[in-house]
Amino acid sequence: MRESEDAVLRVLSQAGIAVSPGGIAANLRELYDVDRSEAAVADALDALEDENYVRALDDTYYRITGHGRDYVTSEFGDDAPGYVE
Repeated sequence: MRESEDAVLRVLSQAGIAVSPGGIAANLRELYDVDRSEAAVADALDALEDENYVRALDDTYYRITGHGRDYVTSEFGDDAPGYVE
């Protein structure tokens, strides 16, 4: 999996809610100091949706699937992001 796709999955896993590409890009900058454009995030989301790691709720918002959450847990283990207080 590409680095951008991993980063997107981390944000969606942490959020636990549906998030827009712009929201994901903003959180990547804030939480991980990773600069990805909204367009790059949208491309990553398209690839992740094709592999059933995320699903689109509509034309704007995406949510991680069980398959995506399993990937984050297995790939990042104890380093998988949790909720930020």
